[in-house]
Amino acid sequence: MNDILLGVILFGLLVLGLFGVIFLISLWLKASTESERDPNHLYSIFWEEAGFKGEKISSASGCLFPFIILANPNFDIEGLILCIVISVVCGLYHSSVYRGYAIITGKMKVAGVAALCMLTAVSFLVRYQALSSFYIIFCVASIGAAWGSYAVYRRAYLIRLERVVWRVKNQTKPPLVS
Repeated sequence: MNDILLGVILFGLLVLGLFGVIFLISLWLKASTESERDPNHLYSIFWEEAGFKGEKISSASGCLFPFIILANPNFDIEGLILCIVISVVCGLYHSSVYRGYAIITGKMKVAGVAALCMLTAVSFLVRYQALSSFYIIFCVASIGAAWGSYAVYRRAYLIRLERVVWRVKNQTKPPLVS
């Protein structure tokens, strides 16, 4: 009986996930169509600020690589050095998102601290084999992508707000260069 119930619940979650993807695709198509007509649309500014192929979004995941090393019960010095180099390079690249605008809000600070605490806990659970190593990789990738996406979104929102204020103040089209 429990197996049937678990199967029904998993199937229901799969169906809800598919409906969610269909809903998100329709929103994405609508936003991309609107952004083609308006260079000051939030969607176009977001992808301008995200960098080549969204690298400023994914670079946030690279900053969290030390948690992967922390999860490893035994590590060598080469892996540690490589991890630190990748984290520093990703951190420097991702820091360009925060230049010139007040991106980090109070909610982001709280979410960042909570994410770091969760990553630390998951790292130690993986280290002592209470969880599979998949969980730390999944957490690093998803938290990094969520943080990077929201930071770039927040920057795009502030740039758009600045352009709208420019247009209202000068009664002209805003500059396209940020």
